[in-house]
Amino acid sequence: MNKTLIQYVIIAIAAIVLYRMIFAPTDIKTDVSRYESQILALESKIDSLHAKNTTLEVQADSLVMEVAKYDRKIKNLNTRIYAIKKETQKQLDAVNLYSNDKLEQFFTDRYRYYKDSIN
Repeated sequence: MNKTLIQYVIIAIAAIVLYRMIFAPTDIKTDVSRYESQILALESKIDSLHAKNTTLEVQADSLVMEVAKYDRKIKNLNTRIYAIKKETQKQLDAVNLYSNDKLEQFFTDRYRYYKDSIN
């Protein structure tokens, strides 16, 4: 009898727990409106960050184009500098190849005075 009584008590407790789980209303209290307002605030922040990101991407693209333009200018200037250096070196080499007589004639022709102080 003791065993059957324990079995009936266990079955009754299990039935009560099962009934509460199925038919009893759950009183889970959540503040859904607060979470919805937080979600809306986060969505607005995300939208503003997307707008700022788009603006920054446009600025980055324009800066990349400016850098490319300046790179082309630098390349052109370097080409000119190289050409000037090459021409200057050619002229220096040409002067170095002058003999003393040719060098004297060059300066005489270049700085000719019509009224010589000696004459």
